[in-house]
Amino acid sequence: MKLNAGKISFSKTTRAIPPAIWGKNLYLLLFSNTMASIGTGVAMIAIPWFIAARDGGDVLFSSLATAVNVVLFVVTPFIGPVIDGWSRKGLMVALRVVFLIGLCTVYFLHYAEDIDNQTFSLVVYYCLGATFYAFNIPLRGAFVQEVFHGSVYLKVNSILEIENQVAAVLTGVCAIFLVENYGIDYLLTLNASAYFLAIICISLIDVPVAAHRPGKGSVAASFAEGIGIAISRPRLSMMLMAASVPYIVVILYTVLHPVALSRLSDASSSTYALVEMLFAVGAIAGGMILGKTAKFFHSPQKVLTKALVAFAVVAVLQAFFPGYWGFVLLAAAFGFWNAVVRILRQSLLMEQVSVGEVGRLGALLQSYIMFMRALTLYVASAIISGAGVNYAILFAALFSGGAPVLFWLSSAGEK
Repeated sequence: MKLNAGKISFSKTTRAIPPAIWGKNLYLLLFSNTMASIGTGVAMIAIPWFIAARDGGDVLFSSLATAVNVVLFVVTPFIGPVIDGWSRKGLMVALRVVFLIGLCTVYFLHYAEDIDNQTFSLVVYYCLGATFYAFNIPLRGAFVQEVFHGSVYLKVNSILEIENQVAAVLTGVCAIFLVENYGIDYLLTLNASAYFLAIICISLIDVPVAAHRPGKGSVAASFAEGIGIAISRPRLSMMLMAASVPYIVVILYTVLHPVALSRLSDASSSTYALVEMLFAVGAIAGGMILGKTAKFFHSPQKVLTKALVAFAVVAVLQAFFPGYWGFVLLAAAFGFWNAVVRILRQSLLMEQVSVGEVGRLGALLQSYIMFMRALTLYVASAIISGAGVNYAILFAALFSGGAPVLFWLSSAGEK
């Protein structure tokens, strides 16, 4: 991709990709990502519902989510130097092994707790999933950039977005019914089995020999270099930050949805499941349409600007209609525009940053996302406690409205 006179255009690679290797790597990556998404779907969708549905659970979960994001904001920037300094394939395997061990820990905590007050194991489960998700995003992006070539970044990212939403949301929805009917121990066993399969798939992916050579510098020095990369490219950094706002708002809704729905007399766990399923349907549609129409884009920045505006409009509509049907009818639109923005943002990062630097800049971006998530969750928690969840939804709408303005200013700021 090239940045010229305020325009962005996707560049074409001249290197051919062997079809057999490309296909094998893609299928293995997709299956592995499906297995990993089972874990994040349970932790980020099902577990929040079970915590929020308990007495005082809305305050507990909003406080927990804020604390987790503050910690991840501090830690995540140091993941970038590790991603750029070590084997990405080895790190992908190691991260899943650690998560598998964590699931075993949750399993034992579950049986150690009082059966009538099993909140601690749920809290650990959520923290584990949130940590995996935060670390896996920049790592997976760097791994995809290393394994595939520039001409297929947008296509691969679109496919991954579709697959990720299908696996995560459907798993989270099924997990709600599974736990309510059979208990969390069955869910943990299924989750652990999925991660074992994910480890095997990652191990079988072929990585080009010259794709990335890990560095030998210290983490501190590499971290400073990552800061330098971001500062030296302020326009790109600001565009990436602006394009991250919909994702931050969607994560904010992982708190707002269970809290708001739990307070509606006509809503239940089935309503929450329906909202999440419709969000996934919208995301799937966004990924499919973007993947098929991207070749016609002459100015992707204009598409991003319009997508950010559309997302903000949906957020504003949600603020005006915070009832049962408002949540149900707008869920798909949230999923659609969030997916479009995420795919374009990730492709922009991978096209603009070299394979030896993408881990550091990607991790810094993820840290910024964690900081904004923690900040917005803190503000939303305060609003929920003081004025009610509907005002917190209004806050999310106002926050969404700043994204297209910031993106337009940063993309048009340099000639």
